[in-house]
Amino acid sequence: MKVMGVDIVKGSPLSQSNPPLYAVVVINEDLEVLYESIEVPLKGLIRVAWELKVDKIGIDNVFELAPTKKYLSKIFELLPANALVYQVTLENRMFIDVVKQAEKIGISISSKPKPLQTAYICALLALNNIGTVVRGVGSRAKIIVARARSPGSGGSRASIFARGMRTAILRAVKEIRKRLDEAQIYYDIILKRGRGGLESAVLVAYADIATVKRIVKPYHGNDIRVLVKPEFTTIEFVNEEYAKRPVVVGIDPGIETGVAVIDLSLKQCFTFSSKEFDKLSIINKVYALGTPVLIATDKNPPPESTKKIASMLGLQLYAPHKNLSIEDKEELINWALKRGLTTEIKTSHERDALAAALKAYKAFEKKFIEVERRIIELGLDVDIDDIKLQILKGKTVNEAIEYAIEEHLKNLYYSNSNSTGHITSLFHNVTAAINCCEKVKLLEEKLNELVKERELLRKRVSELENKLQDIEFERKFETKGLIDIEVAKDRTISELKERIKQLQTHILALEDKLRGHVEERKNMSNLLKGIAKGELILVPVAKDIEPYKVIRIGEANAIFVLKNFIEMSELKKVEKPLILILNECLEEVVDKLLEFEVGIVCKKLQPLAIFDDIAVFSKNEVVEAVTKAYNELIEYKQRKRIMESLNLKKVKEIIEDYRRNLFKEDAQKS
Repeated sequence: MKVMGVDIVKGSPLSQSNPPLYAVVVINEDLEVLYESIEVPLKGLIRVAWELKVDKIGIDNVFELAPTKKYLSKIFELLPANALVYQVTLENRMFIDVVKQAEKIGISISSKPKPLQTAYICALLALNNIGTVVRGVGSRAKIIVARARSPGSGGSRASIFARGMRTAILRAVKEIRKRLDEAQIYYDIILKRGRGGLESAVLVAYADIATVKRIVKPYHGNDIRVLVKPEFTTIEFVNEEYAKRPVVVGIDPGIETGVAVIDLSLKQCFTFSSKEFDKLSIINKVYALGTPVLIATDKNPPPESTKKIASMLGLQLYAPHKNLSIEDKEELINWALKRGLTTEIKTSHERDALAAALKAYKAFEKKFIEVERRIIELGLDVDIDDIKLQILKGKTVNEAIEYAIEEHLKNLYYSNSNSTGHITSLFHNVTAAINCCEKVKLLEEKLNELVKERELLRKRVSELENKLQDIEFERKFETKGLIDIEVAKDRTISELKERIKQLQTHILALEDKLRGHVEERKNMSNLLKGIAKGELILVPVAKDIEPYKVIRIGEANAIFVLKNFIEMSELKKVEKPLILILNECLEEVVDKLLEFEVGIVCKKLQPLAIFDDIAVFSKNEVVEAVTKAYNELIEYKQRKRIMESLNLKKVKEIIEDYRRNLFKEDAQKS
């Protein structure tokens, strides 16, 4: 941790003829001075911040750097992107003198400090997170792709080297544009073309710097360098109490977007909604209330816009197993209100967003409670929200407790090491020192407050116990409650009786069904035994949608016809002689079939069982009936042949008679 303290020495940011000079001090977390200077111009201050890579900058008034918010935002663009700027004299929107602020960290100053002393005090205050964070506000980030070094002058080798860098810049720009397009971030681009590639490129992405840096990482290689810088339009003073605490964010997207933000202790809740929210506006508004650690939705599958926000922030997205109903949402909100959460819900979108956040919180609640309990048992002095955050990051309860113990030991080490040092040894004119008595006084005041709070809680417990006794006394003499209980009891008994009756009816139906299955199984077993012994035979069943299948019985082929409809074209394809086993017979059908040399077994055989495309018959009965039908078919054929031969003989006799008569007539004429 490196912290810079700044205080103006002379000059003014409003004057061009007399520019400001600053006293600058840079310290680390062990209070070692890494850099100090009495008079540094603004450009030198920015250079030192970059060279030493400072994490925090403390100043008693940020407008000592620039006269307006607009100009100040441009200076913030030049500072390291990860550096937090603290106005150490501003707390809860109230200005507090730097001398009084110094007393909070045990520094007592009798006279007005000099600029270098003030710069050091500002650094100490920023190191202890005292004051208000000031940050730039903007919705754009600038990505600069340029050469990492000069190719040199003259010669073919320098030309080849320069062409290689231009090609590398072109490839880098294509990759950056691809990533921005995939993240659906709009951007403008300015290109400086060169032979075989690009000399440089500047892309202005319309998203905040944190989002852009997750997509495009700064890079400095042998050939090219990629810079990612924010573009601010103004500044804002951030409530540090809110800005750093981890929060769960529920989002309900749509024409009107609802957003809910709750902390990990379920003590603070913020809800808001608007029809003009885009992804960047939502992210900026959330970051003003806290640091998001989990995004939640009330729908499964989650909406695409919610998934994109979680992806842009690099956070886990929580979605319930199924869509939350209105009853589920109301139940969640009522549960939170009973827990002491206070909030004002103006629209149904805010309600849905809050329900999503609460559902996500409840998914981790048991672990949160276990962590809190064990931290209290161990007496650890740690940030409970930070420990809960470890649970959200995937750590187990035991791992989170070990992390808490480690943080507690670090705090003890740093508090002991800081209490033994003296700040006066670091500067010529600083006469301040750590005031242990003041710390003891603060602890005594805290103890008195806790004692008072304990007495108030005892009094409240006593009041609640008395109220409970009164309620119990009144209930002893209430009859309404007893009547209601009896009525409810009778209603429940009636419902149970009706349910038993329904179940008994259902059981009887199932028993009947079971008996049918048992009987069917028994019949099936008997059929299988008969088939195995050769007492029964399987005969194909004719189907009008398939070619007929037959079985050979004796001298003929047999088939069972279940319906009256017979496909004559299919009968022609079957090998003769063929015997049909019919349930019903019509004379015209029988005569027609006999003409096709098809025999009939009519109403004499009934199948023992029919299974889709096969029927089971008694073998002896089928063989006897088919044989008889076959013999009848043979007799029919013989009769038909006799009739045909008789008819032929009679025709011959008629022809002979005609010839004889004709011969007699010719003889008489002659």
